[in-house]
Amino acid sequence: KEMAATENKPVPKYMKFVLGGTAGMMATCVVQPLDLVKTRMQISGEGGSKKAYNNTFHAIKTIAKQEGPFRLYTGLSAGLLRQATYTTARLGIYTSLFEYVTSNDASGRPPSF
Repeated sequence: KEMAATENKPVPKYMKFVLGGTAGMMATCVVQPLDLVKTRMQISGEGGSKKAYNNTFHAIKTIAKQEGPFRLYTGLSAGLLRQATYTTARLGIYTSLFEYVTSNDASGRPPSF
């Protein structure tokens, strides 16, 4: 079979916002356990008490064993809400402005900030 010629259709403006927000939310799902561990390690040993964790891997193992593996995702809803609002707007606006500036440049090249 012959392959149909593909057209380069422009991505709708709303989709730039959707893709930006989705990327941020996916990143948050990956990073959330590490962020929780970082925070727990920072507050461990406050006030002169003994540190609860020796290193990052010990913290992950201890939290998962004592509290359950899903506790590593505590606070995920707040992170997702932040990404759904802040990153969606930031990446959507950036992409739209970047394309606007590039299209208005006589050379058609991206701006050299």
